[in-house]
Amino acid sequence: MMRAETPGQFATALRWLHVPAWALLVSLVGFVRFYLRAGRPWLAWSFFGLRTLSLLLDFLVGQNLNYREVTCLRHIPFFGESVSVGEGVSNPWMLVGQLSLLLLVIFVADATVTVWRRGDRRQALVVGGSIVFFVLAATVQAVLVLWQMVHAPITASSFYMGIVVAMAYEMSWAALRAAQLSLDLRESEERMTLAAEAAGFGVWIWSIARNQIWGSERWLGLFGFAADAIVTFEDVIQRIHPDDRKMVEHAVRLALECRGDYGGGLPRGSAGWHPAMDHGPGPDVSGRGRQAGPDAGCVDRHHRA
Repeated sequence: MMRAETPGQFATALRWLHVPAWALLVSLVGFVRFYLRAGRPWLAWSFFGLRTLSLLLDFLVGQNLNYREVTCLRHIPFFGESVSVGEGVSNPWMLVGQLSLLLLVIFVADATVTVWRRGDRRQALVVGGSIVFFVLAATVQAVLVLWQMVHAPITASSFYMGIVVAMAYEMSWAALRAAQLSLDLRESEERMTLAAEAAGFGVWIWSIARNQIWGSERWLGLFGFAADAIVTFEDVIQRIHPDDRKMVEHAVRLALECRGDYGGGLPRGSAGWHPAMDHGPGPDVSGRGRQAGPDAGCVDRHHRA
């Protein structure tokens, strides 16, 4: 639009500008809903409806949503360049588009308050706060220019660039935080494994949801599993002494609801008890089981004798 040479070129460029603007603003609402996990759905749908209506009006009423007719162009200096600014008859239907922007600000502000109350205050300030500030600033500037109160080019893209910078910062911080947590978890698992091995314990963790059991090298050896074996709960039960299987299965079922001990015979005919204490949660309300299942320590009594 800034390089338009005739009123018709300016009006056409402004009309088609509303198409990418619609896509950008709808994507922004989706980002807030899915990334911040906040925002009232009825506000989001109200914004979507109004913004879509304004896009239809853009092609149905006047030369575009903002002007019934662009009558002339004014050339003004802008950062050392001469740019075109339209003048003409304002289209009152642009109030629909501006009302949708007000709904967007309200929607994001409401989502920001929800995230703040949830305890994610940094995320609320960086993401929610920046979106509210820059959308509000862009809206005020557009209102002043399009209602011809101020003769200046529309520079909404510069305001939305601020939103992009804030999003990039937040997502980069989240990625770095996830990498640090992964490193901390790996170090914690290594320390736990070293401590268990030094004490002669075998450690196992049962993922109830996937019905897979991770075991330390010593634990896998105690039960006769290969180091790269994929172990299920049923595989472990088959390694328990036949006289103890029903007791162990019953004890494990109880352990899913509360902490408890159980004992069983080691495989391959070796005698001895290995106690286990449940330290993990039971199935969630959906019945699928939580990712972190019970963990336990197994002691080979022959090695500790």
